[in-house]
Parts: sequence; C-alpha cells; structure tokens
Amino acid sequence: MITVHLKIPPPVLTLIALFIMYVCTYLLPLWQFKPSWLIAILLIIIAIVVGFLAVLALVKSDTTISPFLPQQTARLVTRGIYQYSRNPMYVSLLLVLIAAIFIYGELSTILGIVIFMLVVNHYQIKPEENILLQLFGEEYARYCHRVRRWF
Repeated sequence: MITVHLKIPPPVLTLIALFIMYVCTYLLPLWQFKPSWLIAILLIIIAIVVGFLAVLALVKSDTTISPFLPQQTARLVTRGIYQYSRNPMYVSLLLVLIAAIFIYGELSTILGIVIFMLVVNHYQIKPEENILLQLFGEEYARYCHRVRRWF
C-alpha cells in the first residue's frame, strides 16, 4: 500500500506559515507598506470559492478529499476547477497566505509563503502525484502536461 509521508494537515501548515509571517513582521522587517484590507478580503473570498469548487468537484466525482488518502482516489478529476489547477485546494490556502501579506503590510512575510510552498510541494504534492501516476498512468501524465500544478 502506498502512503503519503506528510503527517501535518495542510490547513495546519497554513497556520504555521501565518505564524512565520507574523514573526517576520517583527524580526525581519524589510519593507513596510500600508495594509490593504480590501485586497486581503477579496483574496480570501476568492480562496473560499476556489476551495469550495475543489471540494465540490471531488464530492461530485465520488472520490476522496483527504490529502492523506490519495491511494483511495476512485477517479481522476480533470473537470471544473481541476482543468485550471491540479491542486486547487492548495491554491486556496496559498491565496489566504497572499492575503496575509496585505494584512501584515510587510514584504518579508513572503518568507512564510516560500516555506509553505516548498513544504507542500515536497511532502504533500509530489507524493500525491506519484500515487496518482501509479493509479491512473498515462491518463494522469497527460493531465499533468495540460494543467499546471498550482495555477
């Protein structure tokens, strides 16, 4: 049986990244700017919509939504929001982090986003992709060539 190595749920990784971003505002001040709640709220709304559409597409296809159980994927979902991103749920979390930059008003907070993306790519997405390639073979490989990993 194939398993994913990540033991921390992606939403928890997002909270850790938000904490790193918060710390960066005080320990690594680089360039401060006026916070923009309007942009942040818009990004958060988009994040919620993207996340909702991702979960909806998986539920409609009657397949797992758990990032810990990709081996239980019953169908390769390539429609809906999945025709634009292979990982829209992670994109939604990334959008929340980008919104946080506009809330914190500090450029150094990008460090939290970089760490988040590196960890999620290495410990979550790549193992998931390996499992999906084993499950769906050439069909998944073609999908990967057509659709970007993030957006």
